[in-house]
Amino acid sequence: MMLSRYKNSIILVAKHDGIVVGFANFSIVSNDGKSELAAIYLLSQYQSKGVGSSFLQEGISILDGVKEVFINVEKENNLGRNFYGAKGFTIFNEFDDNFDGHILKTVRMALKV
Repeated sequence: MMLSRYKNSIILVAKHDGIVVGFANFSIVSNDGKSELAAIYLLSQYQSKGVGSSFLQEGISILDGVKEVFINVEKENNLGRNFYGAKGFTIFNEFDDNFDGHILKTVRMALKV
């Protein structure tokens, strides 16, 4: 899965003192200017320190021709929803997502760039 992501997307990695502390994964921009932010993951001790914001800013800056970025966030993930909301993402859809047999309430958010 990671090899496929590597070949078909943009992966950013954050390191501190030589240790990987997080990564972000953006899809390549589609013909209509859309990109999917598949993930921003950070070790908990590096959250709320600007790393996620840097990932988002850097990803958008290198996504040539991007007009809109999408993200799916678990509805109960208040930390994630608050982060993306503070960055200008808005919720435009809610749905049930089947994640390996577990149904997750999910919100789809979008950011116009």
